[in-house]
Amino acid sequence: MQMVSETFKANPDAPHCAPAAGSPKPLALYDGRGLRRFATMGGAYGNVPALAACVAHAKETGCDGFAFVGDATGCCGHSDETLALIHEHFPFLVAGNHEQKAATGEEDCGCNYAVPEDNRYGGIAHRLAMASLGEENRRWLGEWPDLALLRTDGGGLLLCHGSPAQTNEFLYESELDGARLEAWLDEFDAKGLVCGHSGLPWVRELPGGRFAVNCGVCGKPDHDHDAAVHYASLVWEEGGGWRPVIERVPYDHLAWADRLRAEGVDDVFTIPLRNGVWTCGVASLPPVERVLRPRPPGWLAAL
Repeated sequence: MQMVSETFKANPDAPHCAPAAGSPKPLALYDGRGLRRFATMGGAYGNVPALAACVAHAKETGCDGFAFVGDATGCCGHSDETLALIHEHFPFLVAGNHEQKAATGEEDCGCNYAVPEDNRYGGIAHRLAMASLGEENRRWLGEWPDLALLRTDGGGLLLCHGSPAQTNEFLYESELDGARLEAWLDEFDAKGLVCGHSGLPWVRELPGGRFAVNCGVCGKPDHDHDAAVHYASLVWEEGGGWRPVIERVPYDHLAWADRLRAEGVDDVFTIPLRNGVWTCGVASLPPVERVLRPRPPGWLAAL
């Protein structure tokens, strides 16, 4: 299996991101010159129809590039099917904690939740994923970089799973440190930062036309009573640089939840697919992030 585009190479002198498992890998350098609208996705968790719907939506809206920022596998099982889609459509890859733990053969998810009960359910999800993961794909996951810099005509874009410092760090919107975000961009001479892991999408504009964006997850809803999933598009605007857009994508979530239940997947994982409300992970969120409601622009400042 080919891991990345032919232009891939590693920069051994760049700072490393601390992985959830295994040894740190060098920064990956990807060639994204010529891109004008590209999709960034993460957190598929084995949800094949949701990932397929996101890919189709991105193509329909004119995306000419695809980046996946980790956690392809998870609570839905169907790991090899999910990875087949990623191998087909995504030339730009970054490992999440699920990839890193799968590559080393460990049974815990490495999610880094604040509450032990949430980590317990994360481990159950990871074992579901491992049961449907072939050995060839497991080895492939071990090749994914921990951190990548996508070079574009509009400057570098830093791709990570949790944060550039740590694969399983949660960057929650209510706790963002603008100075820290800017320091990462300065360190890698980047115009923007793309992350995932938390499951809650957000966009933060920074001085000088720079930005950070959490692309959300394309395998489960974002705890808002809406069963749709999310990814982020980065749109090139002449004279204005890259503009991040959070995309909402519906799919046949009820049919998928029914199928998983028939396959024996626990209701703790299928209920959120049905109604958009998380059954685990909530206790580990910062208090303000536990608010169960849609999050329009400016929601945080209005609290």
